[in-house]
Amino acid sequence: MTDTNKIDIFALTDCHQEARKLCQLFSAIIERANPHGKNTLICDCGDLFKGIYSRELCVESYLKLRQQLPEAKIVMALGNNDFGFNSEQMSFLQQTSKRFNQANIHVLCANLQDIATQNCPKWVDPYILIDINGKKIMLTALCVNYIKLQRYGLQLCDLSETLRKLAPTVRHIAPDAFIILNHALRTTSAELWNIAQECGIKIDLIIGGHEHSAVEPCPERKTYYPQAFSRTMLHFAMQFAQNSAEIKHLETITAKAENINPLFADSIEEYENMAGLNIPVAQSTLDLPREYSNSCPLGSFVADQMRKAAKADLAFISTGYLTHALRYEPNKILTMYNLERVFSAQTPVQTITLSPKTLKAVLNNAIRFRYMQIYGNTRFLQCSSNLSFECKRNAENFGEIKQIFINSEPLLDDLGNPLHQQDEYLCAIDPFIGSGEIGYDMLRALPKETLLKNNQLVRIKDLIFQAIKQAEQNYPQGSGYPYCKIIDL
Repeated sequence: MTDTNKIDIFALTDCHQEARKLCQLFSAIIERANPHGKNTLICDCGDLFKGIYSRELCVESYLKLRQQLPEAKIVMALGNNDFGFNSEQMSFLQQTSKRFNQANIHVLCANLQDIATQNCPKWVDPYILIDINGKKIMLTALCVNYIKLQRYGLQLCDLSETLRKLAPTVRHIAPDAFIILNHALRTTSAELWNIAQECGIKIDLIIGGHEHSAVEPCPERKTYYPQAFSRTMLHFAMQFAQNSAEIKHLETITAKAENINPLFADSIEEYENMAGLNIPVAQSTLDLPREYSNSCPLGSFVADQMRKAAKADLAFISTGYLTHALRYEPNKILTMYNLERVFSAQTPVQTITLSPKTLKAVLNNAIRFRYMQIYGNTRFLQCSSNLSFECKRNAENFGEIKQIFINSEPLLDDLGNPLHQQDEYLCAIDPFIGSGEIGYDMLRALPKETLLKNNQLVRIKDLIFQAIKQAEQNYPQGSGYPYCKIIDL
């Protein structure tokens, strides 16, 4: 018998086009929800896009879920990767938002602003007020604001200020429950909780996204982060007693443990066969753990392949490109899917020539937030293994480079100035940092060359795949890999 007082909430995040896992979670919702999705709220905390499977496959899967649960309320936050990296991807997001809204799937981002009007653009809403079983549930969403969208006439505003501006509206509406979908780091969720307290508004649930590592829940701040890449989904029960919402975490649903509903299975398998995701590639040989905000074997392995291909002195790559570790597993045959999980972008290698002064500026930007954002330093660069450097925390808590070593040779004197000002270093980079994103303005105007071989772009992904195949002949089973050393003074 259905408990008419209970609202089932299912929370997931950061799918990154992991369509099979997404559909396994959708299958779990269909199995657990009331008939037709009555008294059911589904919350997605963003980054549906950028990944292995087809983005259209993920969109269609959501539309199929809507057909199966016509009475469910479905709310989706925008994540930083959903905006894409070019005008075609931005256009796809806008068209997807329209399709979702036509299917009564609400797309939210309160801190996204049209620069011309200073309002939320028409294709997204700042918040939504929904009625479930006679209760007013207000939901809003926020997205990390470090990406630049000005070329599209848009900007992402400060998260904290956005909540402060929204607070009078929340007080005026006086919802029975207020939920925030926060596509940002765990520290930001804590700040939002404190701001809500200051502004006299009650948050009943914060669902977090953007964190790619597991985050422990914080029940006292009603803050929960499902695991990224659709690994897990959180199931809550919301009930009301004396006009106050009470949230109970019922279970953590793991995608791998769920059978996929036949509704989704055929299209998933068809795509996997077409894309060759199950094709064997190589035997697992190297152990390549990954860290997001710190140097790691996987990062230097990838950078080294770029450096070798470009015959460069050094190589850097934005840490955000590397999405999964590639750990050694005895007797495991790696498939295309295993390697695509590591690096799925179609990104080419570029080369750029840097002076010691500019190289220092690049590394200063990479470690600027090293002592503030221990788990989520988006500016961090993975560097080739022949590079190491010393850094320290300054009076403002920012990281600063004190010494750089290339092939164990120091570049700076005791005052941090270049020993040889006229030296130049050919560096292999990715076009994202080359275009000046996430603080790399010092690279934007410098001349670059895109690497070609036989009149074809040299893609970073292809270099990785080739090196993994060659590892069987070049390394003993289970070998580690040398990586860039960072010394904290």
